[in-house]
Amino acid sequence: MTSFLTEAQRAALDAALAERQQLAAKGGKGSAHHHATSTGPHAGDRKYKGSKGSGATKKGGAGGKFTWGRMLEGEIGVSPLDKNDPNYDSDEDRAVTMAAREPHNRLREEVAAYKQEITAIVEEYFSSGDVSNAADSLSELGATETMGHYFVKRLITLALDRKDKEREMASSLLSNLYAEVLPGDQVQKGFAKLVESLDDLRLDVPDAVELLSLFIARGVVDDILPPACITKWSSGAPEGSSLAALKARCELHLAARHSAERMLRCWGSGAGQSHAETKERIAKLLEEYLDSLDVSEASRCLRGLSVPFFHHELVKQAIHIGMEQPNQVDNVINLLKKMSDTNEVNTSQLSRGFQRVANNLPDTTLDNPAAHEQFTRVLDAAAAASLLEADAVADLRRAAAGGPAEQRPISAASATSNGLAAAAAAAAAANGVGGAGVPAFKLAMTSALKEYFNSADTSEVAARLLELDEPGLHPLFVKQVVTLAMDRRDREREMASGLLSSLHPQVITPDQMVSGFTRLLASADDLVLDIPDAVHLLSLFLGRAIVDEVLAPAFLANCLPSLPDGGLGITVVQATGAMLSQRHAAERLQTCWHGGGLSLEDVRKQMRDALDEFMVAGSSTEVAAVLQDLGLPHFHHELVKAAVELSFEHPDKSQQFAALLRQLSETGVISSTQLAQGLKRVQDRLADEALDAPAAPAAFAKLLEQAGNEGWLPPEMSAASAGQ
Repeated sequence: MTSFLTEAQRAALDAALAERQQLAAKGGKGSAHHHATSTGPHAGDRKYKGSKGSGATKKGGAGGKFTWGRMLEGEIGVSPLDKNDPNYDSDEDRAVTMAAREPHNRLREEVAAYKQEITAIVEEYFSSGDVSNAADSLSELGATETMGHYFVKRLITLALDRKDKEREMASSLLSNLYAEVLPGDQVQKGFAKLVESLDDLRLDVPDAVELLSLFIARGVVDDILPPACITKWSSGAPEGSSLAALKARCELHLAARHSAERMLRCWGSGAGQSHAETKERIAKLLEEYLDSLDVSEASRCLRGLSVPFFHHELVKQAIHIGMEQPNQVDNVINLLKKMSDTNEVNTSQLSRGFQRVANNLPDTTLDNPAAHEQFTRVLDAAAAASLLEADAVADLRRAAAGGPAEQRPISAASATSNGLAAAAAAAAAANGVGGAGVPAFKLAMTSALKEYFNSADTSEVAARLLELDEPGLHPLFVKQVVTLAMDRRDREREMASGLLSSLHPQVITPDQMVSGFTRLLASADDLVLDIPDAVHLLSLFLGRAIVDEVLAPAFLANCLPSLPDGGLGITVVQATGAMLSQRHAAERLQTCWHGGGLSLEDVRKQMRDALDEFMVAGSSTEVAAVLQDLGLPHFHHELVKAAVELSFEHPDKSQQFAALLRQLSETGVISSTQLAQGLKRVQDRLADEALDAPAAPAAFAKLLEQAGNEGWLPPEMSAASAGQ
């Protein structure tokens, strides 16, 4: 694959950068001359290097340079350290003592700095789940052969005070790093240090004995610890001590039947990072709840998942259970009601779950004709239990019937579907937005963004922006989104990039987006004072925005005249241009925040599944929804390619696929650039396609001709169409 930037775009950026460098060079000549000829009060203070010393006697009787120096001293320059000596100098004694302590102080500082770095690596890993990134960070930090045990101890200590998800992640990480990044002796030393501090650990984590025994037993099963280490560490432990209890628990775990299989699942079903696994665990949670009707246990399991931004999936699955099993309607509504009352599931997630079911109801009806009546029954039960307000219920009924609510994700009315319109208006009134100006707007949006980082509800942010009705301040919002995310973790940075992509262009116009990023680049010198890595982070945000088609590639060249001379904003533009010029730049930037996104194979599979479903149901809306959920606008060319190839395999469906591509192009779901790229990929492979489908070249020529006649053929393909 070629670089993301075309040759023309790269040439334009290089020319703009060269022009800025020439201007900077012209502006710098005067200042350079000024420094060379300055005549300030200290202009003549430079000393001649060849001048000799004054010969004055130094401290302790020694002469200066070119003097006879000190007599009767066997070791030149060393003062007597005997306190009874007439020449004893307490300052010299203190200096020698400090010099002796200096290596120890330096080592202590190095260890403290190392611990701080590894803590950041562990926190980042728990946030992103990226094993390779953690391995690379630890390798770059170095010193694993001597200080790797600090990493092992810190990793497990932080995991002890978290949930099973992070404990499984810690065990998996140690298994992956063993021998390749962390030497075996350092892993054992790290566990030994944990065992030594077991009594201290119990003060903060009461069940530290049980948890540490599971970590040790899991390490033995994973072959990163020898079985004999348990006996070695606990030798001489008095009866009834924490160490003796730890040994007993470890032996019990490893002596049980099927101990290896049990230890591999000792933290539950694992880190649960995949989307499919999380959905399975939610389904299992609901299944167990319907058997026991234990709300507290269901709440505990939900907290254990640690996915508050995904609670809408629980709501959706619970509604589907109520629709399919009428006798369980009261039970699932009772569960949702109690979780809502305790804020286990917040209002935003509850509304989003109901909205998902309502929006997909037309498709559900294809498989279940009674789905509409069943959903109405669940809605009635929710209203009777005061789970939803009457306005929200009415809006959901309209959405289920295919009414205007389906178009609300980008309008102020979508806030009503989440029960938030009144709250947004009240917040705007309370903050004085609408007439109070910039401070009130910033205050309101800071609150909205903090809530978004917890709920991941983009429609709520869109509704708040539209309720505030300050389009002139939207560039400030763009800058605020990125600035807040920069000082957080990769999860929030990924959410910020996704938010900007979702709001563009319906809520935030292209001009507002350009103005917002220009403001960001202009303030790079100030940002770096608070965020040392600001230049790198800004280049990633800027590159991601271009890949997501939030900004045009030409922005890099066009923004340069607005940036201050010699500012870091120009450096950010240069770094972004370099990244976008690399091979596979789009794929790299799409996963730049290590957000646990889908692999390209998974994306291809989802697109192919959507097209297979389209051949059966004929719903282009569902295909558009899949593309929107994937959030990979730079990869839409893959769907174009797959659709054309399927039309070759199924000639009777060729008009259906042509209509799909036309609708996706005309509605802006697939950009002209992505459409052209997909068609070009098919064109380049026509010879191979003809081996399996001899009629492929003629079918492709007919498709291009039809696209040209209907007005949706990209300009890049017009010449190709004319030449065929």
